[in-house]
Amino acid sequence: MSNTATSRMRKVTMSSSQPGAGNAAPHFTVLNDRYRLLATLAAGGMATVYKGQDTLLNRLVAIKLLRDRYAGDPQFVQRFRQEAQAAANLNHPNIVTVYDVGRDVVAGRERHYLVMELVDGQDLKQAIRGRAATGHPFSIEEAVDVARQVCEAVGYAHRRGLVHCDLKPQNVVLTTDGRAKVTDFGIARAYTSMLNTGERAEVVWGSPQYYALEQAAGAAPTPASDVYSIGVMLYEMLAGRLPFEASEPLQLAHMHLTMPPPPLHALNPNVTLQLEGIVMRALAKDPAQRYRDADQFARALSAYALQGKEHTLVNMPAAMPPPNAPVIPRPAPQPAGVTPPTSASNVVPGQEAAITPPRQAAAIQGGPDLLLWLLAAIAFLCVLGLIPLYVLVYQAYQAPPAPPAPTAASPDASPALPITNPNGNIRIKVPSLVGKTVEEATRELAPLGLSIRVVQERSDAAAPPAVVLEQLPPADALADPGAIVEVVVNKGIEMRDVPGDLIGRLLDDSITQALSGFGWNVVITEALDFSPQGTILASQPPGGSKLAVSETLTLTVSSGGRIALNVDMSPVVLESVTLPRASYLPGQTVQFRVKWRATQPVGRDYNVGWYLFTPDKTGVLAQGEDRAPRHNGLPAPTSIWISGTVVEDTYALRIPDNLLPGSYPLVIGMYSGAERLRVVNPGNATALNNLVVLHLIAVQ
Repeated sequence: MSNTATSRMRKVTMSSSQPGAGNAAPHFTVLNDRYRLLATLAAGGMATVYKGQDTLLNRLVAIKLLRDRYAGDPQFVQRFRQEAQAAANLNHPNIVTVYDVGRDVVAGRERHYLVMELVDGQDLKQAIRGRAATGHPFSIEEAVDVARQVCEAVGYAHRRGLVHCDLKPQNVVLTTDGRAKVTDFGIARAYTSMLNTGERAEVVWGSPQYYALEQAAGAAPTPASDVYSIGVMLYEMLAGRLPFEASEPLQLAHMHLTMPPPPLHALNPNVTLQLEGIVMRALAKDPAQRYRDADQFARALSAYALQGKEHTLVNMPAAMPPPNAPVIPRPAPQPAGVTPPTSASNVVPGQEAAITPPRQAAAIQGGPDLLLWLLAAIAFLCVLGLIPLYVLVYQAYQAPPAPPAPTAASPDASPALPITNPNGNIRIKVPSLVGKTVEEATRELAPLGLSIRVVQERSDAAAPPAVVLEQLPPADALADPGAIVEVVVNKGIEMRDVPGDLIGRLLDDSITQALSGFGWNVVITEALDFSPQGTILASQPPGGSKLAVSETLTLTVSSGGRIALNVDMSPVVLESVTLPRASYLPGQTVQFRVKWRATQPVGRDYNVGWYLFTPDKTGVLAQGEDRAPRHNGLPAPTSIWISGTVVEDTYALRIPDNLLPGSYPLVIGMYSGAERLRVVNPGNATALNNLVVLHLIAVQ
């Protein structure tokens, strides 16, 4: 980007005959003499997205231009730039790539923008609506695959400390080759810095239909908040509708807070109990009950997809009807070898003779069938004998139940006795099986004429191993005699030992892969240390500890003396300084390496000056040679720097003899003549009269 004082924006009128001019572009069409705006792609409350062309690299891009009300807020702009720069480091096939973040000035007004990959496709919301309109909703396989890809993208960001904050179908693009790509990481994060300002009351940001409860309440978003939003999207793809719908935001928030989502299998019979359990866990009201991050959610979806058991309405087990549903009589089972009678509705015209039982055909042809009459007489006598038994059973069920014998069961437990509804059908009240082993549950169901089926095993650290976590039908629901209760069982958490020989080793791919092979999520953090870069300094949990499979192992590694600064000296960012050691003696020379990056064309020559200040920062003890920048020893004048130029320069400074022990600021700056390049934001450093304090040098 060009400097504010010298930046330019051409004013060009774009005709509709120009490529991509399906919608009008603004009255200006070129940002920083590089990015040409071609057509409007989308407009939101915070920004407008344009199809554009990068004239330097000759490629089509998407350009998100902040609206004026946000571009005029310095606090928001700074947050937006920092988050966009962090999002630019997300390199994942399911994340829309951020190429550049910049600003330009037109008519005295700043224009802040984000340059991104232009994706050929449609957003997920458009796809859901389009499929609903054509009567071809997402299949189970498609919905699970899209949600898994979104989870993998967001999980990649979670591992790098970024939370999306505004996941919704409009921020997921489906490409023509079947990939899902997530966008808008930086702009969503930037908005969170405004939640405690008056701006929140005036602007409805995001979509309440997809917000996690804690996020809508103003709490800081976490990875579990993103999991909730992805769960809503998956529910919407499977059900063809949102879990909660209301015209008023307050009513919608109340539904999210207090009501369970409608059962998925009732809206889409193809959804299995196992898949419904996965979705319901993602939509748990309590963040602690959800998948802790998108990576864990992705693994659950991948495991489900690998099973390849997306049942259809024809082959899936019949869902248990709700308690108030009418009871449909079932045909009585026929003895082996006896052909059931065929109703007239099941007979195909012209095929009556083919389906008539042989003995019935003989009777039709004429003559008495003695065997048939004999069987009829025996059946009649059997019915007469059953009448007294029926009377005894009827009286038993009509009589008040006897008090239950004392047991070790909970005093609140109610007996699961048969219940006769007004139609005379007998229903069984299903007992609660949650917290019991499969053997215990089986023993409890057997006297009631119910059976059990394990449909899923899931790890849950909050419950004992091998106990029931969920059941369908739920406790106290009414079921038919002989019904099957489907359960999810806790398979327990597999624990493994954290290696005790990690500290001091140089982290490489072989170590990372070995640790990941144990089933852990390996997270790498960097700390300032002057041992070789990548040396493992600490692990959490420490070596020798037990760590559950799928939990997180955090390794802290040495930065190799590199200190991240991220000082905005627009149009230049001072990204970092690298020092070889922590302390020096008087008379020794400090050699340090600085990384500069241009965010826009600089357009003029600056020199670099570096100094050692007194501890109180009031005087200069030593000074470098003051020169133009160099890149790896070769001249690299700032006048030729363009957006994206990176220069790594090495400087040396001799510590004065007889300098007393203490900490002394190492300072650097850029200047042209009497003008010093202004520090717009000090980032992780300290600024002093537009000079940057790189580090406090320890002199012994």
